[in-house]
Amino acid sequence: MPEQLIFEVNHQSYTENCHPGTSLLSLLRQLGWFGVHRVCDSGDCGACTVWVNDTPIHSCIYPAMRIKNQSVTTIEGLSQNGELAPMQQAFLQAQGFQCGFCTPGMIMSAAKLPELSEDELRLALKGNLCRCTGYQAIIESILLSQNSPLATTLASPHSVGESIPKQDGALIVTGKASYTGDISPPGLLHLKVLRSPHPHARIRKIDTQEAKALPGVVAIFTHEDVPRIPYTTAGHAEPVPDPLDRYLLDNKVRFVGDRVAAVVAESVTIAEQACRLIAVDYEILPHVIDPVQAMNDSGVVIHDEPESSQIPNRNRNIAGQIFFDSGDLEQGFAEADLIVENTYKLPAVQHVHLEPHITISWLEPDGNLVVRSSTQVPFHCQRLLSQIFNLPEDKIRVYKAQLGGGFGNKQEILSEDLCVLATLRTGKPVQWEFTRKEEFTATNSRHAMTIKIKTGVKADGILVAQDMEIIGNTGAYGNHGQTVVFLSGYIPLGLYRCPNKRLRGFAVYTNTMPAGAFRGYGATQGTFAMECQIDEIANKLNIDPIEIRLKNIICPGDVISLGRSEDHFNLIGSYAIPECWEKVTQSLGYVPGTPPRVEGSRRRGVGFAVSMQGSGLSKIHIAKVKLSLVAEGKYELRTGSVDVGTGSDTTLRQIAAEVLGVSVSDIDIISGDTQRTPFDSGSYASATVYISGQAVKLAAEKLRERLENESQRRGDNREEISEEVTYAADESTLTFAVQGVEVEVDMETGKIQVLRCVQAIDLGKAINPRICHGQATGGIAMGIGYALSEELLFDEQGCILNPTLREYRIPTAADMPPIEVILVEQADPHGPFGAKGVGEITINCTAPAIANAIANATSCRLYQLPITPERVWQKLNNFSTETLFLLCVLCVLCGSSS
Repeated sequence: MPEQLIFEVNHQSYTENCHPGTSLLSLLRQLGWFGVHRVCDSGDCGACTVWVNDTPIHSCIYPAMRIKNQSVTTIEGLSQNGELAPMQQAFLQAQGFQCGFCTPGMIMSAAKLPELSEDELRLALKGNLCRCTGYQAIIESILLSQNSPLATTLASPHSVGESIPKQDGALIVTGKASYTGDISPPGLLHLKVLRSPHPHARIRKIDTQEAKALPGVVAIFTHEDVPRIPYTTAGHAEPVPDPLDRYLLDNKVRFVGDRVAAVVAESVTIAEQACRLIAVDYEILPHVIDPVQAMNDSGVVIHDEPESSQIPNRNRNIAGQIFFDSGDLEQGFAEADLIVENTYKLPAVQHVHLEPHITISWLEPDGNLVVRSSTQVPFHCQRLLSQIFNLPEDKIRVYKAQLGGGFGNKQEILSEDLCVLATLRTGKPVQWEFTRKEEFTATNSRHAMTIKIKTGVKADGILVAQDMEIIGNTGAYGNHGQTVVFLSGYIPLGLYRCPNKRLRGFAVYTNTMPAGAFRGYGATQGTFAMECQIDEIANKLNIDPIEIRLKNIICPGDVISLGRSEDHFNLIGSYAIPECWEKVTQSLGYVPGTPPRVEGSRRRGVGFAVSMQGSGLSKIHIAKVKLSLVAEGKYELRTGSVDVGTGSDTTLRQIAAEVLGVSVSDIDIISGDTQRTPFDSGSYASATVYISGQAVKLAAEKLRERLENESQRRGDNREEISEEVTYAADESTLTFAVQGVEVEVDMETGKIQVLRCVQAIDLGKAINPRICHGQATGGIAMGIGYALSEELLFDEQGCILNPTLREYRIPTAADMPPIEVILVEQADPHGPFGAKGVGEITINCTAPAIANAIANATSCRLYQLPITPERVWQKLNNFSTETLFLLCVLCVLCGSSS
C-alpha cells in the first residue's frame, strides 16, 4: 500500500503517496526534477546524485520512503536567486562537460568535497563516471572552484579559432538541459520488450492471453501482428550498403536478448510484469558464437529466411566481404629480407553512453507522427520509419532533444520502430527507454575481430608486401558489418606506402549481440594490429620505431582511395605529420635507443602509434543549411546536423559568425529536426564540422553578399532574408594523429600504469580549440579503457556475463594519467577555414601506443586486448591460460593462498 510522505525538494514542500520500492530517483523525476538522470539503477555511476539533508547520495538506490520529513536538493536547487553556485560557475568557465548527462551528478558530488589535491580529487570522484570528457576538464573545473577567483562573466568572442564556451553550457550546469526522456505527454504509455533467452530458436507459438489480462496492459505485439518488411538498423544513406536482415518482430530469434514480443502498458512496472507472463514455445536450433566456425561449415545458417537480402553468402554466414589487391604480393614477399606474421585478437566492447536509447512518439491532432528520440541520424530514421509503416516522409517528424552521448550506437534505429508501431496502433503517446542491462546485451558493440597481418620488409625498413585478413564478428545482424571491416583494413593499409598489398575481410554472422558503429569505425581495430606489427618489425631490424614509420608513411601527393568506388575516396589535404612527431617526442623527452628504466620490480617504457581518419564521406554525406537574417542584427541557423555532445552547435555558429562579422550570441540555431531543418546525413564519420560546417560557411558567404548588395537599409518589419545551401564534399580529406605514452609495468604482478599520454593531432584548423581538446581527451580515455580493461565477456550461449557498470569497468577519474593534447594547425584546402574532422581519430592510437610501450618496457609483446595484469603476468612467465588454470587448481588442492 502507498504511504503518504511529506518532504521538501529545493525548498518546495510536497505531500505525495509513495509505493514501497520506489526509488528517490523515480519520485524526483515524477515530480518534474529532470536534472536527476537515470543511467545505471545500481548506484555505480553517480549521475543521479542529490543531497538529502546536505549529504550526497545516489538517488537510484535510495528508497523514496526515507525522505519522509527530510529535505532534498537537486541540481536545480543549487543556484540561489538566479546566481550560479560557485561549482556550477567553475564547470561553466572551465567547460567541465560535453554531452552533459553526467554533469548534474558530478557537480552535486564535487560541491560537497573538501579542498583536495588533484590525486586525491581523482580518487574521490571514482563514484562518478563520465564517458565523454576523459575527466580532465572536470578536474580542472573543480580545482578552479577551489583555488581561483571565478569570472563574473564569460567572454564571447565570435571569431573562428577562439575557445568560445559551449552554448548549451548554462542549461547543462543548472540541470535545465532537456534530454529525450525529460517530457511526459498526457496519457503516456510505456513499452517493454520480451527478449529471447536462447541464442538461436524458432518461435512455434506465443501465448499472450494471461499477459493481456493484466490490469494496465493496453496492447501486446508479436511477429503475427506486424508487417514483415526487411530492413537494416544502420543509419546509412541510400542506397544502404548493409544486409536487409531485420524485422520489427520475427518468428526466429538469433541471440540472447533478441526481440520476441512488445508490451504496451500504463507503466513500466506493468509492462515488465506482463512480459514475464507471456508464454513462448521455442524450437531450439543449433547455434554458433565463433565467427571462424560460423563461416566454415558449422552447419548453422543464421539468416535462412528468403525475405532478407544483400547478404553475400548466407550459407557461410557471411554478412559482408571485402577483397582488395594491388601489385604482386608473391613477388613482394620474395624480395623481402624479413617477413613478420602475427594474429591480433580484439574484443567486443560497449559504447557506454550514459543516456540510454530512448524514444517517445505521439500523433498530432492533424494525424502527423512525431518521434522524439536520442538519435544521431534523424533523417535516416525518418526515411526508415516511412518505409516500414508506408507513411509519407512529410507526415513523420523525427527530432532529437539534448543528447547524452552516442559514439555510433545511436547511429542505429533501435527504439524508434516499435515505439512508432505502438503509437500507430493505440493512438497514444508511447515511451520506450532501455535499461542499462539492455544497453549492454541488446544494442550493439564494437566489432570483435581477429586480424592476421603478414608484412615483408627490406633490411633498411622499407615495406615491400603486406597481406591482411580480417574476420569480424558482426553478431546476429549485419548492420555496419561490411563497412566497418573494410575500414579496419583500408585505413591502416592506406597509411603506409607499400607496392604490394592484399586485403581480405569478412563480416560474419554469429548468435551473439550485433556489432555496429563505434567511434573510429573499424580503424581503431586495424590501427592496433598494424601499429603493433610496425613496432615489432622496427625492433627486429634494430631501427627506431619513429624512423621506420617516417620512411614508409604516405606523403603529400599520394592519393589514397578509401572507398569501394570512384565516388568515395579520401586524399591528403593539409599534412603536418612530421611536426606531430616532433611535438610528441619533445614533450616526452624521447631519445632513440634509450633503454627501459628499471626501479626494482618495475620497468618503464615508451611507445608510439600513428593513425589517420577520413573527414566525412565524400559525395555521400550531404548537408543542407538555411541561414536567415530574422531581425536587425539577429540571425537564425537551421541545420539537420546533430550535436551529440561534441559542441558542433557551437562551432557551426562560430563559422557563421566569422563570415557575417557578428557575435555567436547573435545567431540562434535549430538543429536535428526533420520538420524544422533542412536535410543532413547526421552525426557520424567525423563529418559535422568538415561537411556541415562548409555548408554553413557557404550559406553565410551568400547571405553576406546579398546583404551587402541591398540597396536599402533593412528594417525590422521586413521579411527575413535567407540563403539555403546544399553541400557534399568532393574530397574527404585525411586527419592524422600521433600518440606517445609512457607506462610502468610491475614485473612481479603484471600491473600496468599509464604515466603520461601525449597526442598531437594534425587537424587543419581548430574552430574551437577547447572543444577539440575535449574531444581528444575523451577519445584517449576510451582508448585507455580499450587497451587495459574493457571487454564484453560471453558464455557458450553467447550470453553477456558482465552487463553492468560494476562488472564492465570503464576508466574512472583515478585511472586517467596526465594527458597533453597538441593541436597542430595547418589549414586544409578542403575544410571550412581549413578545419578537418577530429572526433574519431583521437581513439585510434591509444591502445597500440600502450601495447608498444609495454613491449618496450618488458620485451614482451601481447597480441590481444585488453592487456590485463593477468595476461601480462602470464606472458612474462611463459604460462598459457591452460597452464595457469591447472596451477590455480593445484594451489586450491594444496591449500595455498598464493
